[in-house]
Amino acid sequence: MRDAERILRQIERQGDLLSAFVNHQDNRIEMLQFINSPSVDHYKELNHRFQQFCFECRFIHYMSKFIYYQAINYIRKLRKNQFPTIEEAAVERIFTEDDTLKEYIQTEFECPILTQAILRLTEHQRKIIHLHYQRDWKLREIAQSLDVSPQSISKTHRRALDHLKKSMEGEKYA
Repeated sequence: MRDAERILRQIERQGDLLSAFVNHQDNRIEMLQFINSPSVDHYKELNHRFQQFCFECRFIHYMSKFIYYQAINYIRKLRKNQFPTIEEAAVERIFTEDDTLKEYIQTEFECPILTQAILRLTEHQRKIIHLHYQRDWKLREIAQSLDVSPQSISKTHRRALDHLKKSMEGEKYA
């Protein structure tokens, strides 16, 4: 009996899965019975209890990780909703008709050469230029609101600027 208790104390000091198993009173009693009188029945019962204990540990570990990552995703959603993105409807309210945008451009800019150059852009390019430079939206926000990739918006923006540059080269626009 003393040897069995000494063995269990050594197991408990290890601080691993087996020591956690032995710390439960029912499992400790079963382990002592097996050490004092080893039999197939005691072995099967001890093995069954240990497998069940391992399953519970894995399940608890899985659930704790699951809860942890769900909490992280929830926090991300909260942060995302804290700074609301611009919806497609908001963009459509800005540009209900292409004529409205054209009128806005014609009245907004004092430079007629710039106005004509902007009016020669495609509607999509005009939206991007307007949102970026006059509404101070970031290209990433424009991409989210138009439901396209940021790379696409960046490329369209760059092409629009190149088109404006070519349209205004050689003209007196100062």
